[in-house]
Amino acid sequence: MNTRLISPIQPFFMIHTHKSYQAKTANYNGISHFYRFTVDDEALAVNVVPDGSADIIFKLHDDNPEAWICGSSRKLSNTLIERGCFYFGVRFQIGIMPSFLPLKPKDIVDQSIPLNLVYVLAGLLIERVAQSQTFEQQINAFNQVCGTQQSSQHIPELSQRLVQLMLHHRGNISIPELCHHSGYSARTISSAFNDYYGFSPKAFNMMLRYQQSLERLMKNRGGRLTDLATDVGYADQSHFFRQFKHFNGQGPKEFQNTLKQHLIQV
Repeated sequence: MNTRLISPIQPFFMIHTHKSYQAKTANYNGISHFYRFTVDDEALAVNVVPDGSADIIFKLHDDNPEAWICGSSRKLSNTLIERGCFYFGVRFQIGIMPSFLPLKPKDIVDQSIPLNLVYVLAGLLIERVAQSQTFEQQINAFNQVCGTQQSSQHIPELSQRLVQLMLHHRGNISIPELCHHSGYSARTISSAFNDYYGFSPKAFNMMLRYQQSLERLMKNRGGRLTDLATDVGYADQSHFFRQFKHFNGQGPKEFQNTLKQHLIQV
């Protein structure tokens, strides 16, 4: 199935660390992109939005570098960015888990788990990344340790098929349509999807539409919201405004103003 990717975005990391934020698209081994940032002034509590993806995040400081595997949140939450620490992250594509970890997405939804609890080479990986000085060196260190690892996962065929259909339709596919394309009942679909991904199909579709609208807003800060709502698949503008604010904490117009203030664009 030819599926154009929806890039998972965490906009408030980019907004609050825009002076130091760097990113590099990958699109290999299930990786969406690498990123890194730091905060010099003061610690920040930064909003985390639902994105359907997994991140491996390294906190790099002299005394004790650390790393976590972080799952998607189901609703708007927040996390603390510490002053004076450098952060390096690997964000995986929506619905994809790092193949070298014996986990499924449901295992880490709304959680951050120390990497050394689930990955035998965590110590080596953290050491190599911490010793790397540049962004490119950190990316290379990650790929050298993790890129050749054998997959330790079994992805159920039905769950994989369902997420591919949702991505292909960009969150605009109903449960009856999923039943038609997959050949399974609504109950089986809902049970299988939630068991692997930790989301209901309806909630996952809503998250995909939000992420798509987020990407569009960040690429075109001055775009017409009425056109965006229609293009992304919302029934009307009021529905779009409610759903966006539910996931984002700000309505789309307020968020546009925030982007203009910080001159953020992807």
